Amino acid sequence: MSKNENREATIRQLYTELNKQGSNGEYEKALKSANKILALDQNETKALQCKLVCLIQLSKFEEVLKFLDRTQPAYDCTFERAYCQYRLNQPEAAYKTIQESGVKPLPPNLKELMAQILYRLEKFEECFDLYRDIIKNTHDDYDDERTTNMSAVAANLCVEGSKKELPKLREDTYELTYNAACALAGKQQFPEAEKKLRTSEKLCREFLEEDGATEEDIMDEVAIIKVQLAYCLQMQGKSKEASAIYTDALKHKTNDQALTAVASNNLVVINKDQNMFDSKKKMKQATSEQAEHKLTSKQKKLIAFNNCLLALFTNQADCQLLASRLGNSYQDLEFQSLLIRVSQMAKDKNQPRSPRSQQELPALETLAT
Repeated sequence: MSKNENREATIRQLYTELNKQGSNGEYEKALKSANKILALDQNETKALQCKLVCLIQLSKFEEVLKFLDRTQPAYDCTFERAYCQYRLNQPEAAYKTIQESGVKPLPPNLKELMAQILYRLEKFEECFDLYRDIIKNTHDDYDDERTTNMSAVAANLCVEGSKKELPKLREDTYELTYNAACALAGKQQFPEAEKKLRTSEKLCREFLEEDGATEEDIMDEVAIIKVQLAYCLQMQGKSKEASAIYTDALKHKTNDQALTAVASNNLVVINKDQNMFDSKKKMKQATSEQAEHKLTSKQKKLIAFNNCLLALFTNQADCQLLASRLGNSYQDLEFQSLLIRVSQMAKDKNQPRSPRSQQELPALETLAT
């Protein structure tokens, strides 16, 4: 057998192993097999594709991007590149990758990814239209998931005060009911939102109990519903009940950093000028780096605003710096930023603020999930 024949036989054997490893979800082993094939023949497109799949399955997103930059495969890798950028919290880069790919019309996988990217970029109207198009032209096992995603987009449009005409969406699952409640909360219809959230929690518990979920799993799943319920109660002046729910959610130690940030922020609002030590601890949670990429721009803005006010109330040394950053980052809060800085300067000089400036000092802001 010639050297070339030996190599081809080895490649065939490696592909057999690669196929078996991939089917079994043994991605580390499959990656090694793909690398062995590429070492024998770097033009083996299937092995290259398998390598990318393995790296993505292993969450080695940076390695994928470096590999694509280094090798520049012959086939189109727009999806792989954009997906990794998205997973690395680089939605702007992912959006640019798809836009500049020249791929038109977008294939189904890129459409689905683009919808998620648009959601992360808070381009909700564009996102809603894309989901509507996907749902209209796609029929598979993921229809319910897409409808749920579209209802989440619709809820955000309501929060934004969008004038876009939205269709009546189903509410036959706890996720859809939750999103409908968020839409009502976005319209300031808090009593109605409260009712739907209680229904959503009930549906969620029933569904998960039937599915054999543990109480721990159920608590994880209902946490976001409970925190949004607490928000609606808080906005109706039921701060004591809301506080109990927020506190319980934080004790449960959810893995959802954005949820932790929202609950922590809202407890700071309830505390007002009381229990400042606890408020400082809560604000530290609300401003954690882990929550940064999970929060919406509106949530981040209000947390930054509240952080400045708390710094003022507690005479923190960095109050001026925080207020300056607030004004620089959010032009619509420039006046509030200036007011906080002036108030801090007055306190530093032991000068009481005038009744007028006391009235004008903004209040802490409550956040929705």
